Amino acid sequence: MNKRISVFLIIAMFFTIVSGCSGDSSSKEAKMSLIQSVDQDPVYLGDHSKAPLEKIKEKVASHKEIYDVAVVQKNKDILVAYKVKHMQRFRMKSIESKLDKELKKSFKSFDFTVSSDMKIFLETVELIVNVKDKGYSKKKAGKWFDKIMKLQKDMA
Repeated sequence: MNKRISVFLIIAMFFTIVSGCSGDSSSKEAKMSLIQSVDQDPVYLGDHSKAPLEKIKEKVASHKEIYDVAVVQKNKDILVAYKVKHMQRFRMKSIESKLDKELKKSFKSFDFTVSSDMKIFLETVELIVNVKDKGYSKKKAGKWFDKIMKLQKDMA
C-alpha cells in the first residue's frame, strides 16, 4: 500500500514538473515590444484591394502622443494597434476616438479598428512576426486576425 502511494506521488510530481515547463509561445519581438519600440512593417492578409498600409502607419505614428504602431489588414478590415506615451495615458480614449475619425475620413472604403490596449498590441505584433518570419498561411493568420478583432470588440 505504501509502495503504491509513493509511486503515485512520484508520477504526479513528474507530470507537475513537465507541465510547468511547457514554455511561452510568445515571440521575442512581442516580448521586446513591452519595453521598447518595435518597428514592424504592416501586413496584408486579404484577397481584396490593399489599403496603403504604410501611409496609414505613418499617419498614426505622426501623432506626438503615439510612439509605436502595428497595422494589419484582412480584406476591408484594418487593425491599427499602437502604444501611447506614458504622460498621455490619461487621454487614451480621446486619442483613440480622434485617430479613428481621422482614419475613417482619410480612407473611407476601409473598416478600421483602432486600439491602444497593450494586449491587442502584443497580439498584433506577434501575428506580424509569425506571418513574416514563420510564413504563416493566410488562412491561419486570418483566423488569428479574427481572434484579435473579437478580443478587441469584447473589451470595448
